[in-house]
Amino acid sequence: MPPNESLRTPARGHARLQHVWQRNFAVFFACSCWVGALLPLALPMPLGPLSIVIGVLVRKRGVIFLSGFLAASVMSFQAREGLQPLASRQWEGEVTMVSDPNLVPGRVLVDVDSSMGRLQLSTSGRQAAVVRKLIAGSHLSVRGSLRPLTHPDRVVARHLRMTLVVAEVSPSKVADAWRVPVNVVRSTILRGADALPEKQRPIYAGFVIGADQGSDEAVINNFEASGLSHLLVVSGENVVFVIAVATPLLARLGRRTRTVALLAVLVLFAGITRFEPSVLRATAMAMIAVAGASTGRPVAARARLGLAVGVLLLLDPLLVESLGFRLSVAATIGITLFAQRISKRLVGPQWFRQVLGITIAAQIAVAPFVIPVFGPMPLASLPANVLAEPVAGLVMMWGSSVGLLAGLLGGWPAVVLQMPVRIGVWWIMEVASRCATLPLPRISLPVLGMCCLSAVVWSRVTVARNRRRATRFDRLSAG
Repeated sequence: MPPNESLRTPARGHARLQHVWQRNFAVFFACSCWVGALLPLALPMPLGPLSIVIGVLVRKRGVIFLSGFLAASVMSFQAREGLQPLASRQWEGEVTMVSDPNLVPGRVLVDVDSSMGRLQLSTSGRQAAVVRKLIAGSHLSVRGSLRPLTHPDRVVARHLRMTLVVAEVSPSKVADAWRVPVNVVRSTILRGADALPEKQRPIYAGFVIGADQGSDEAVINNFEASGLSHLLVVSGENVVFVIAVATPLLARLGRRTRTVALLAVLVLFAGITRFEPSVLRATAMAMIAVAGASTGRPVAARARLGLAVGVLLLLDPLLVESLGFRLSVAATIGITLFAQRISKRLVGPQWFRQVLGITIAAQIAVAPFVIPVFGPMPLASLPANVLAEPVAGLVMMWGSSVGLLAGLLGGWPAVVLQMPVRIGVWWIMEVASRCATLPLPRISLPVLGMCCLSAVVWSRVTVARNRRRATRFDRLSAG
């Protein structure tokens, strides 16, 4: 070894670590915020925003990293303190609906904001008939009794503090002004679903805006057994299709105007889907991408994910308790890191390899969160997603564009416009039904871990073998 080689090796290692730190800093920042949100510290509220201000002013990565952890931790503690239950008692006052009514056997549930914090409104009988006709943003005058939540650990991410069992309820005034365009677009999309067969309407609404209430139980079971239940809730894929539809329509606008319009469309869509955690993640990433493109400085996928997750957790640290948010982040990580690599090692047409690669990468990434909660994952999800995903994408894009027009026109024009959707939803329901009965096993976490380990070992062995062959060929060529 040359005399200076021993000195160069540590220097190279340090330079490599420095490069990784700089290139993936947004990811490390998101991790610090995530850990901080899970480890709340009982510190004064002002310390959270103050630490972020200090990090921004100092502009050193190490300080920003620590400030993210501290701010998320302090904000998480304050948010959790605000969820401490109150004493059961009678209560009367004004509330604002922040979700649409959820129909369960014998009653109607809805999340509301009040002077006591966020509550779960529970109604039955004639009061339920009043509430079920309303939508998010409606203001109500209510009288009832505050009671502890049945499963408080399951609703932390929704910021629910108590249950309000209603004895009397009456609408007090219309929704806030900013909710008017959101509710108009949402109701128009739902009216467009009236042109479809009754059994398809909730499936279509679930694909487009995540409103799958009223779905047939047998259909839902088929989607779950075939690994297609993720299609019934809005996700990052919906946001991608919204951008794909809006971009050509706004192409003639100036750069700044187009950027503002795209950001407004993203916020509008997030409101239409009632700010679901997965949509919040995708919307934040899309907004960062739009802002970066408008300034001529595109942001890499990893950086977009890191910045989006970090900022969202600083705004709402309790998102770490949301299973939907965890699955969304995990699936995005899996697709970003592994989808392309997996696709290259598959055989078949490009579209097939791409869809299957994305499906496998996402399933592997979400498995540690899904399997402990829902049990082993169905292997039938692989063929089901390959057959259903492309058509589901068409349904989502159609519903975000032509579906709006169908809702405005109604009648036979809506039936004609929605004909491709009718065929598409029928196909997806058939795929779910057939794949749900396939004699394929379910994969547990240990089995999945062994499969992933075997794939990594096989990949390493193949790479080493190819290198030896290349070296041998070079020697023979030189000889």
